[in-house]
Amino acid sequence: MKSLPLGIGDFERIIKGNFIYVDKTKYIHELVNKEGMYFLSRPRRFGKSLLLSTVSCLFKGKRELFKETWIHDKWDWQEYPVVHISFASGRFENSQKLESKLNMILNFCAKQYGIEYEYTEPDEKFVELLTKLYEKYSKPIVILIDEYEKPVLDNITNPEKAKEMREILRGFYSVLKDYTGMIRFLLITGLTKFTKMGVFSALNNLTDISFKPEYAQMLGYTHEEVVQYFDVYINKYLQLTGLSKEEFLEMFREYYDGYSFDGIWYDEVGNDRRVYNPYAVLLFFDNMRFAPYWSDSGAPSFVYEYLRKHNVSKQDLLNQKVAESDFSQWEIEDNPPHLFLAQAGYLTQRLLTTPTSLQPIYELSIPNIDAKLGIEKLLLSTEQKIDLATVSSKVNALAYAIEVRDIKEMIEAINGIYARVSSRARRQIEKSGKEDRLTHLEAFYQSIMVSLFESTGVHVVSEEESAGGRADVVVRYNGVVYVIELKVDRSAKEALEQIKAKGYHEPYKGKEVYLIGVNISSKTGMIEEWVWEKVYV
Repeated sequence: MKSLPLGIGDFERIIKGNFIYVDKTKYIHELVNKEGMYFLSRPRRFGKSLLLSTVSCLFKGKRELFKETWIHDKWDWQEYPVVHISFASGRFENSQKLESKLNMILNFCAKQYGIEYEYTEPDEKFVELLTKLYEKYSKPIVILIDEYEKPVLDNITNPEKAKEMREILRGFYSVLKDYTGMIRFLLITGLTKFTKMGVFSALNNLTDISFKPEYAQMLGYTHEEVVQYFDVYINKYLQLTGLSKEEFLEMFREYYDGYSFDGIWYDEVGNDRRVYNPYAVLLFFDNMRFAPYWSDSGAPSFVYEYLRKHNVSKQDLLNQKVAESDFSQWEIEDNPPHLFLAQAGYLTQRLLTTPTSLQPIYELSIPNIDAKLGIEKLLLSTEQKIDLATVSSKVNALAYAIEVRDIKEMIEAINGIYARVSSRARRQIEKSGKEDRLTHLEAFYQSIMVSLFESTGVHVVSEEESAGGRADVVVRYNGVVYVIELKVDRSAKEALEQIKAKGYHEPYKGKEVYLIGVNISSKTGMIEEWVWEKVYV
């Protein structure tokens, strides 16, 4: 039983340590067989570092590491000098830290190959490294750059600093333009795509493969790969839970699958081409329980700060129609929110036209439950101006209350968020006409309640239809249903009686159903009265 490669992005360590390696060398072979200069954009924790490490071992001729992989007998195993540059670690708060990092990386590369520098500036050292490597080995060089734009992303809400970082990186990367004849293969990875006038303005021969169908499954795990490589772990989970394999895989897909990087969800014979987030898959099998591992792995501060700055709502993000060219029209810090979040991994794309269309058009959507929980919490925090720690705490409390059917704790968790909602929003609604005021307030509190429930991962519907009308909020989880009716400055009992009179609960035959009526005070913005009944429909 091979171990799970948790947090390991080093190919050699994975192979020698007898960890699971999901063989992606067929895709890698397709790419490295062509001499060229390439760029690949993928969200965080999708295996970009492992990809570059694998390519590095390949070009260093470490054939013994590849004996169980597809590429083993299909590669000539020539050795090339490899320059591997990574900005994945560290935080770049100023130009001094960036230049220090560049010097550290270049010094390490020089030490590996026994090269000494005469110059001190990073761009001059880079030139010296390339020319001396080419001269020493009489072979073209392989260059791998990981998280190319991380210094810019670290300063995304500070346009002046972001520009400063971009200028330093542009000067550093521009070295590559004058030495393309010395380069056998160049692969640059990052979270976001670049603009023609951005960091890589000098590299007009850089080929972007981010949307290429032949590389759409090069990072991330396909469904077939999950079943093949993690079969022992799947069977272990089935023994723990008693679920059937079909039941488990359906749940697993909903939680972690759904990413598409070319927009083609199914091939011509109906096979699903989307991929799982590998980080979430590994953590699931390590913990043997469902949880939002990717979104809870520490949402990058630049995503949170970006959303705060742009004051984004969910309506601004979903079902947006975009073209491939849209992703490279702006500098990183000026990206529209829906494009930024698509590149960050919170949204994915589906192709609406044919791949050969003059201008392929994609629709954006949330890929899975893991990503949904992350974006719901971020948006609830930024929209309502509540700190993320408080949102996370109340979401956890609400999730527990749903699990143990504790209505009192459920109300307390909701009130914990209502207490922190900006009073400015309430005052704005208060200014509306008297006749519409309570209706607007009810809709306001209903939307916050829905967002809070959605952040827990349960199935929640607003305005769900029944024979007698529409229930404000319906929550379904593990065979239990909560039907909630909200009133503002009216009786909670009246809200409960409305549920029963109009039969909002009747569609849930055979379920354990909780009917909950709440009254919210327009003065305090809190649930001040609530009543509930448990029924079996």
